[in-house]
Amino acid sequence: MKIALDIMCGDNAPYATIEGALLAANADSSIEIVLVGDKAVVQRAIGNRPADRITVCQADEGIGMNEPPLSVMKEKSDCSMAVAARLLSDGKVDAMVSAGNTGALFTAASLTVRRIKGVRRAAIGTIVRLDNPVLLLDMGANIDATPDVLDLYGRMGSIYVSRMLGIESPRVALLNNGTEETKGTELCTSAYAIMKNDRFINFVGNCESGMIMQNFCDVLVCDGFTGNIALKMMEGTSTFLLRKVKRIFTESLGGNIAAMLVKPSLDRLKSDLNPKEYGGAPFLGISKPVIKAHGNSDPRAIAAAIKQAKLYAESGAIKAIADNIADKGDIDNE
Repeated sequence: MKIALDIMCGDNAPYATIEGALLAANADSSIEIVLVGDKAVVQRAIGNRPADRITVCQADEGIGMNEPPLSVMKEKSDCSMAVAARLLSDGKVDAMVSAGNTGALFTAASLTVRRIKGVRRAAIGTIVRLDNPVLLLDMGANIDATPDVLDLYGRMGSIYVSRMLGIESPRVALLNNGTEETKGTELCTSAYAIMKNDRFINFVGNCESGMIMQNFCDVLVCDGFTGNIALKMMEGTSTFLLRKVKRIFTESLGGNIAAMLVKPSLDRLKSDLNPKEYGGAPFLGISKPVIKAHGNSDPRAIAAAIKQAKLYAESGAIKAIADNIADKGDIDNE
């Protein structure tokens, strides 16, 4: 398994990204990692340490977080992200990982790696780690989805969760402001009508935001605008709660003693609520595995994203999505 890692993009690039590659390679002898970036930087970062199964593909620069997405195809067509995408498109690697500009990575994935035939809109999915893991999609790729595209998200998400998490017949829900079939915008009511009659998914209806954390569904579908807000709200709430819990345990002597007693449980809670622990966000609908790592990923998060890319490539989910779309046969490629 050969995985391209964009080391020049992301808040903590390149050194945290390179360290993450070393962690991943040391943990799994079945993968080879191609670091896409400046060879001189890699040599300084690794030094005399052994770096088995790690090679370098030269790229002089990255792409900034605030640069226009299309610049990855134009002004910065030789940046590390673009080079990694071409390696994947040309079949020289099996998957790619980047912590860089989400819009640019989605553009490179869509236009260089290309979408699965029949997929009109690819989506960015992310696992929200609750009592049960929930795949939220789309969480930022398309803010103007259509009803049939939301149904497509339900199909792709259902296949991904089934293959990656081993959940048979995942429950698919539509994020809405009420549970009734007639609730919500025209987009939601129209999508509901399509999804409830789609024999390829286990549709369980509308999911209000307060129900997300109540084990209501395994796949939660929405447009990218709504999904991004929902995800950032949940992440912000998690950070707030951890801060409050820490304050409770540190404001008195008794609290400090109690904190020592429950430290293992608090550490598990912190890990469960950390979005970087799971790895990254898969781009569903792209013809080969592309994983978007968190922008401020540390080495552990990069290693987790590499592991996720390997599992995604091995899962057969992309072929299953392609077969499903071909079977339905009524979604035309743009």
